[in-house]
Amino acid sequence: MNSYQRVFSALDLDIPDRVPIFECSLASNIIDALAPGGALEDVVDLYDLDAVCHREAYRYEKVDEEKQFFRDEWGLVVRLEENVMPTPVGHPVRTEADFEKLAPPNPRDPFRLAKHAHAVKRYKREKPVVLGMTDAFSIPWKLRGMDMFLVDLLENPDFAKRIIALVVDYNCRLVQHAAELGVDIVRLTDDYAFNSGPCMSPEMWVEFIQPGLRQIVEVAHGAGLKVVKHCCGNLAGLAEPILDTGVDALHPIQPLPTQSLADFKHRFGKRVCLIGNVDCINVLSSDSRELVVEEVRRCIREGAANGGYMISSSNAFHSGTLPQNLGRMVEAARSLGRY
Repeated sequence: MNSYQRVFSALDLDIPDRVPIFECSLASNIIDALAPGGALEDVVDLYDLDAVCHREAYRYEKVDEEKQFFRDEWGLVVRLEENVMPTPVGHPVRTEADFEKLAPPNPRDPFRLAKHAHAVKRYKREKPVVLGMTDAFSIPWKLRGMDMFLVDLLENPDFAKRIIALVVDYNCRLVQHAAELGVDIVRLTDDYAFNSGPCMSPEMWVEFIQPGLRQIVEVAHGAGLKVVKHCCGNLAGLAEPILDTGVDALHPIQPLPTQSLADFKHRFGKRVCLIGNVDCINVLSSDSRELVVEEVRRCIREGAANGGYMISSSNAFHSGTLPQNLGRMVEAARSLGRY
């Protein structure tokens, strides 16, 4: 099997020739350390990773260079920091009047998915090309601010639903554009949970977030794309309603005292492909080959039986992980991930 066949076999809950390595988030300092002066694709080629994933791109205009504050195309003021996601520091929708003036970005701007178009030409049918994008929660709360948005869910639910609908419409059009370019998989990256549990009740999530997520999944499936749902934190009460939207895979199944890959495999392994669980906080940040190998061994033991599993970090190779641990994880996965 090549990488494309291997990944799609796992997504179809079949047994590929080996456990696929689906590491789709590498911080820029990790890329620089492993391929000095290179790009993500150079690391993908160097380690023969089984997928190549880029996030959608935004244009930024300078707000305060000293503080590294920039405004994106949604009107969000963000702080750009090396190796981490932009941090929102200014929220453009303070009133309903602000919302009426809001103009979403153009999902078909050639800049938006330029890296994906290049990757499709380079890897089509050899490695799946993955679009990392938002779904129905993160942009709405960033437009309003987390505190105001969560209050809206209680006190102004119709307004909250209007914001969500606008964002979901944009994301559906982005998915359609990605499919036309030849992208294979969308990876929806909104987080709904802390380590202690979801940031809203499951009932509220079903009312407000699930419909938009389901709409994006249906558009993706209608365009022939698979859908990976990413959500960090403790998914207590959310795993079932997330799976009810029809997603093809769940990532990254963060290892927590109250949440394990073995439990998810037992409960959901015949229903959805599971991805991840290699501890990126305590293991991939530690300079110990033995720890990495044992963690990979555990994940394969708990997740790989009967197929439907892909290995990756429990979130990302973030800026605090050690670059050499990518090679250690890949080597162990290739050695131990045979059926």
